[in-house]
Amino acid sequence: MTKTHPTTKMVVRNLSPQMTVQGLRAHFASHGAVRSVRLATDIMTGSCRGVGFVSLDEASNGAALAALDGSSLGGRTISVTIERKPVRT
Repeated sequence: MTKTHPTTKMVVRNLSPQMTVQGLRAHFASHGAVRSVRLATDIMTGSCRGVGFVSLDEASNGAALAALDGSSLGGRTISVTIERKPVRT
């Protein structure tokens, strides 16, 4: 049986077009175990479209959110929020 870890996805906005998965992972790694990183990229150029998604262990989310929201990354001030799933009615 595989052991799973509860995770929550964070949305990172205002990323530089030069941002890489490795760079975003490194920025979050000191705040908890990074489970996954994904960047929204331009289909033609492959460059970052300014938005990324990072999943950490749920126990690390609060500290990472408090420390990294408003921090500087690649010369830009980034915004970090918890992804909110739409409510179906």
